Amino acid sequence: MIDFAQLTTAFGTLSSVLTVFGGVGVWFYRKQNKRLKESEAKLSEINVEKAKLDFEKERVNHLHEIIENYNRTEIEHSQRISDLNHALNAKEDEIRDKTIQIRNLTEKVYTSEQEVNRVQDLLNDAKDEIIKVTIERDEERRKKDYYRRWRCEKSYCNDPDGRQPPNSKLVTEVFEHPE
Repeated sequence: MIDFAQLTTAFGTLSSVLTVFGGVGVWFYRKQNKRLKESEAKLSEINVEKAKLDFEKERVNHLHEIIENYNRTEIEHSQRISDLNHALNAKEDEIRDKTIQIRNLTEKVYTSEQEVNRVQDLLNDAKDEIIKVTIERDEERRKKDYYRRWRCEKSYCNDPDGRQPPNSKLVTEVFEHPE
């Protein structure tokens, strides 16, 4: 028959051995579980780092695109400035030509004005001479008319009483030489 005491002892020993093996198994399980968790944590850290690197690469690529866009814009602006400078230089040349033309025309106008003034002075001098000669002529005519009024109609003019006017209107007047 089965001896319960031996059986109990065998079960106790078996139970102790199983407990030891179970404890060792639990210890291996926990150690394995700990390594698994650590490797998962490291893997998630690596994934995070990879995501950060991918984000940084994307960010750098985006910044490169922005820089290329700015460079294109800068080249376009430089070209536009160059075109505007050429246009400005053309306008400055045109203004310089117009300025030279205006100066030439101004000089011609000034020369013409001087010639007009010179001719005007000659005309004024001629007019003054005409006025002077006209005054002299008028004075000579006045004297001539005065002498004509007092001319002697006698065959001799040695009258002791002086010249006698032929006109009876002048009888009351006395002859005087005109000044």
